[in-house]
Amino acid sequence: MSFISSIRYIKPDAHRAFVAERLKALKQQLDEEIHGQTDDTSLRLATWNIMHFSDGGAYDRTTESLLYIAEIIDHFDLVAIQEVNHDLKKFELLMQRYLGGDWDYILTDASGNRERLAFVYRKAKVRFLREAGEIVLPEGQEIVAPDQVNATRKLQFARTPFAVTFQAGWFRFKLCTVHIYYGKSADNSPEMEQRRGEIEKIAVFLAKMQKAEKRSSGTDANMILLGDFNIISPEHRTMKALLDAGFVTTDGIKDAATSLSGKHHYDQIVFKLAERRVKLGRSGVLDIFKSVYRSEDAAHYADVSEIKRITDGRDGSARTRDKAMDYFRNYYRKHQLSDHNLLWCEVKTDFSGHYLDAIASGRDPRKM
Repeated sequence: MSFISSIRYIKPDAHRAFVAERLKALKQQLDEEIHGQTDDTSLRLATWNIMHFSDGGAYDRTTESLLYIAEIIDHFDLVAIQEVNHDLKKFELLMQRYLGGDWDYILTDASGNRERLAFVYRKAKVRFLREAGEIVLPEGQEIVAPDQVNATRKLQFARTPFAVTFQAGWFRFKLCTVHIYYGKSADNSPEMEQRRGEIEKIAVFLAKMQKAEKRSSGTDANMILLGDFNIISPEHRTMKALLDAGFVTTDGIKDAATSLSGKHHYDQIVFKLAERRVKLGRSGVLDIFKSVYRSEDAAHYADVSEIKRITDGRDGSARTRDKAMDYFRNYYRKHQLSDHNLLWCEVKTDFSGHYLDAIASGRDPRKM
């Protein structure tokens, strides 16, 4: 349960009442689309690029937006977050005041673009197994990308991937999150080749890690790779780079666009599961503006809200009502929530029936 008492600080009174109604609508949306479609014993796993989170300036989150972000996160059990900024004031405020002691988190240091990667998790459902690390490619396995004069460079990841081992129920798994290099989106550009190369290298690296762990310990390693891959489309070679390494996705998210325009498939969750007893359930994309910061709310924010960034331009002059509404729709709401929708999947983590069936039939449950 997220903590909502901070709503009392929102002004004016008319806007505070409006936020209360929008928060109720968001709760209902999440209950219907997430909790109503999944099993409480399952792991509700998500990935979300929260645009420049904790960056200050135009991206400085208000009490209102922190209420919405916390409510969304609280309907899942484990969320990978990309674009957490080096300044952690608002992130720590989110965790302490809005999510509270039921939740914990693991963060990287700031790498490319001064960004961090984070995992936030519900302690009652998910256990951190004290194994974590940023992934640096060994010598000879670096990303090879052409530069502007057709030479080649050997590169590490622009933003270092982050892998952590967790356990949820009976399910032990290594979870790796990424924010892949973007650059130019032209298909024949050096930047696109670097983007595709990063995706290929992280997928191959984890596939090799899975085999190595099997050889060294004899245990099966379940791999989940998720985050912002800046994938062009399900048919594009950026997605093919993931699938060629043996990772699979689900029908619910395979063709799902996560950009607000509905045209881009930047985010993804893919699996390379070693245990046959692991089953994937429902999955999908959460429309983050279905219940809050809706397009039709623009007039309210232009007329009632005291947020000066909506009604005042950069030079301090007042925007016209129409321009304030345009600013709300095109800029403000993305800076408060994100320019990415959230992607999620249900993982069934209760293997007790499988285990008991094996025992009852005289078989070794570890070999089934």
